Amino acid sequence: MPFLWKPRTDEEINAIVEKTAEAILKYDMVEPAMLFFESVKPLSYMGGKMVATGLAFLIPIIGYSLDDFFVAFQESANIDKLLNIIETKKMAELEKKRKEKEARKQKK
Repeated sequence: MPFLWKPRTDEEINAIVEKTAEAILKYDMVEPAMLFFESVKPLSYMGGKMVATGLAFLIPIIGYSLDDFFVAFQESANIDKLLNIIETKKMAELEKKRKEKEARKQKK
């Protein structure tokens, strides 16, 4: 990782991935997010380096909170984790809705 990014533990990166997944699910942006992350996954490492170069002058001014997203998702393994979390939670949500719908039909 570039010198300007503070090192993060696996727990911090997992928390960033979880927080991102929750935001995507909260705003019901599953399909656009899946399309976006699948599209950028092959170039994620290069994109992370470009962002490091572009944001280097802003880090001292606004702090390290800006680069959390870029640090976490410059590795394609973290993108895969995010996509798996989103898919699992969305399927669980759909299954729950399906069961509720069946329960309402059986009541009638």
